[in-house]
Amino acid sequence: MKKRFAQRMTWLARGGAILLLCCTALLACAAPPPSGGTPAVSPEARTTPTALPPTARPTDLPATPAPQPTARPTDLPATPAPQPTSTAATATAVAQPGVTIRADGTLLVDGEPFFPFGFALYPRYQTEEFTPETLARIAASGFNTLHAPIRDNYPDLQADADRLGIRLIAEIYPYELDESGIVRAIAWVKDHPALLAYAIADDVDDGEYYSPANVAQINELVKRVDRNHPTYISGFVPEQIGDFMQSADIVAMQSYPIGKTYWRFALPSHVNYALSTAMAAARPYNRPIIANLQAFAWPDQREPTAVEIRNMTYQALLNNVRGIVYYAYNDSVWRLEEHPTVWQAVQDLTPEIERLAPVLLDGAYTRLNTGSEEIVAAQWRYADQLYVAVANAREQPVSVAIPLASPATGPIEPLFRERPAGLTFENGKLTGRMEALEVHVYVLNARP
Repeated sequence: MKKRFAQRMTWLARGGAILLLCCTALLACAAPPPSGGTPAVSPEARTTPTALPPTARPTDLPATPAPQPTARPTDLPATPAPQPTSTAATATAVAQPGVTIRADGTLLVDGEPFFPFGFALYPRYQTEEFTPETLARIAASGFNTLHAPIRDNYPDLQADADRLGIRLIAEIYPYELDESGIVRAIAWVKDHPALLAYAIADDVDDGEYYSPANVAQINELVKRVDRNHPTYISGFVPEQIGDFMQSADIVAMQSYPIGKTYWRFALPSHVNYALSTAMAAARPYNRPIIANLQAFAWPDQREPTAVEIRNMTYQALLNNVRGIVYYAYNDSVWRLEEHPTVWQAVQDLTPEIERLAPVLLDGAYTRLNTGSEEIVAAQWRYADQLYVAVANAREQPVSVAIPLASPATGPIEPLFRERPAGLTFENGKLTGRMEALEVHVYVLNARP
């Protein structure tokens, strides 16, 4: 959006002024490498430090405004072919401290599989918009991940997050920091056990600031300082995100379709299109895809309903994503707790994610052929059982007849008895009627 471009230019100007103040304060603590205030990681400015300066606590990191969601699609071509089966048993990984990525894209935290499930949250910690009580409520609701920018009190956030069992995606704003600033920010937070990843670029495919090359340069700069944590980027244009698959370790795909009245594809089914496109682009590089999903309302538009939120969440899971980060808990214009329907809807999903996490992380996944891009289904074989989920992304009822990809025996049991169900299993197929935007999740016995 043109508005976002204007905002970014304003942030750049503001960031330059703030950066001068930051540098003055930081010089009292440590002498940084020479810097001419050039934009982050421009080829002319790249240097390889022989030794890192001391990592004294910064006195004032740039107060970057929260980015506004974009997710501007261009056109909606046919959904890519279903992803082939992935079997966690065939993946290999070495248990080691820090965060690594298994061959199947699963994140490993100190060697243990981890499914990130949480929010983006942009205000500074220990302010009215983001209190320690806010963090405690997020943890108590069952969420385990928070995407939060590095601010001047980040160690306090890290300490409280670690105590509550929350992992942090630490966002760096490269358009506000030169190389020495990025190095200093990373060195300041890299050794804390709450750290999950570094978010090094947002809206990478907007065509306004980033290119695959300069994002890769930021990635290389981060790796000079910390090779124990992955880098993370996020984009919103499915047709272009593939250009950035080699620019970072983890790629997130945004889909925020509800309420975008000017766009003819403002439908829940955009989630399946966006994520299946991203998954197809990631496959040659074994890049994990994380879903950035909508838990907010566009300005002057309605908020997503609980049914839409659950449907979009399961569309992501059915595409075999490696985590989900909702936008947003709080940003400059949205506070989730002021919208109880949305807040309750995402909280209601945490028991389901907790129940499914071992299946999602270590089950053998197969996308199922439904004959429609708006009917999304998949199965996971796990511990001699077959878990099957189906999402009707249409805004009207449908009749389905979905063949399973491997032998199974009944009885067919709903996994969540308080949620919609009613399909039957006969002759290797799930059949029956699903209401608009329903999601069904079942478990059967897997046959050898």
